[in-house]
Amino acid sequence: MNKILFTFTTISILFFTACESTVNYEGVDSAGKFFPGEENELNGNAYVLAGDSAMDVVQKSTDAYNARDWDAMKSLYRDEFVENMSEGMTDYFDNEVETLNMDIFAMLPVKLKGDDITRVLTWSVEDRLFQNGQKERYNLFEIYYVDEEGKLGGWNQWYRPNPDPEFTSHGLPEGGKFVGRNPDNDWSGRPFVFSNRGEVEKLEAFLELANNMDIDGALEYFTNPFTFNDSEVTHDDMRELFEGRKSQNWDAWAMIPIKIKDTDPQSGLIVWSTARVESKEGNVWEADVSETYFFDLDGKISSVTQYAKPVSSNNDPEE
Repeated sequence: MNKILFTFTTISILFFTACESTVNYEGVDSAGKFFPGEENELNGNAYVLAGDSAMDVVQKSTDAYNARDWDAMKSLYRDEFVENMSEGMTDYFDNEVETLNMDIFAMLPVKLKGDDITRVLTWSVEDRLFQNGQKERYNLFEIYYVDEEGKLGGWNQWYRPNPDPEFTSHGLPEGGKFVGRNPDNDWSGRPFVFSNRGEVEKLEAFLELANNMDIDGALEYFTNPFTFNDSEVTHDDMRELFEGRKSQNWDAWAMIPIKIKDTDPQSGLIVWSTARVESKEGNVWEADVSETYFFDLDGKISSVTQYAKPVSSNNDPEE
């Protein structure tokens, strides 16, 4: 388990602050604005610089984190945080990571006027080496919350992974490369990213209906017609195909939803599965199957490509 991550792709934070006692820049003793809405009593308040003691607490927590010392960490945090995080952090330190090195290179403690909470903004670089040999480096921006008693209440974290394979082999949010059959297309050279339009859930629902021989329900997930390999298939074609089947067990064991970065929402779902289909005449077809399902702008399956390695075959049904 990693630290709590509240991940955003774009961060824009602007603070103009000055200390009301030790620093005075042309008469400015507060700046910025907090405006979550009129229902919040602190709405409209400005920020001021806070004391260094809150930074000391954050640094102590970071030192304990780097040492994978949960006992030292939890002594710095509020009881409710310790209760919620104890099991996860202990497992993370003992069973997942080998070494940790978070190096904070800038800190800024601020308080919102009228509030007892100190917010410590930190910028850092963190290296993680996992027990399985994987490694990762992140550039981090974090906001730590310190109460009036000097106890940490938690943090928010934004991060950007370092893509250099020398530092990060644990995985990246994008990768690979699309070229296309015609390398002069507009998308050539772009990486792939994970898609997030419910493709996995739709495929699971489709397979459950198809395995239960509910072809009308299963076809709700498809355009009419759709393309199977190089052929156009209508819903009536599929109904006729299923009329000849006694049973079907199509078991997907891996699914990867992907799309080309910075393109429209159309996506693909790469699926590996094992299949067994028995016809009403008693013929059985079994195969290891690799498929890609293509989802259109409306989230419907518009095309399927399929490659199958038969385990045994005396019939050749198409999915």
